[in-house]
Amino acid sequence: MARTDKKRKFLRRIAVVGDGVTEKIYFEQLKELERIKDVVIKPELPTSKSSKGGSYKKAINTAKSLAEEGYNHVYCLIDFDTVLSENKLADFTQELKSINTKEITVYINNPCFETWVLTHYEKTGKVFADCDTVGKAITKHLKDYCKNQEYLRKKNLYKTLRPHLETNAIPNAVFLEDSREAKGNNYPRAEVFKFFLKEKIVKSKKK
Repeated sequence: MARTDKKRKFLRRIAVVGDGVTEKIYFEQLKELERIKDVVIKPELPTSKSSKGGSYKKAINTAKSLAEEGYNHVYCLIDFDTVLSENKLADFTQELKSINTKEITVYINNPCFETWVLTHYEKTGKVFADCDTVGKAITKHLKDYCKNQEYLRKKNLYKTLRPHLETNAIPNAVFLEDSREAKGNNYPRAEVFKFFLKEKIVKSKKK
């Protein structure tokens, strides 16, 4: 019994804060399927009391709170459509500057997390008007796709996408980062791919 307790002390605790329930369910399913050794993953939604303002502020402040609680690392996933639609780019940049700890990493998905889902099936640089447009593109591959919680759990979104993770999703998301500075703010993005490399869920391929 004492030996088990001793092992638990050495577990890395990481948290993933997403803008919505899709991210939370996705990472819950990842946690169950991957069974990553020596790591405890906590999928989390932003708390309503974290701050006033857009969801990105709530997500960042929730990440800060979790880091203060002692999590070894907190990944904060931001849906960029909200930042752009509310004309909050300057404010968002200031929020990023307010993060003064190496224990928090912010990843941007543009327009939303569904862009990451789409990369499992398509290599695209198409600018999407909004998240609903990305959802419609996904239905070409997952006919019944929707953001309903019951569907996401029954379908087991992560398990469904997993066979395409290394062959499609990561290379396609990396493609979106090529010449990023030359692209406009509306250009699609799925930075969440970096989580899989950083946590070594998949191995980084040498060029």
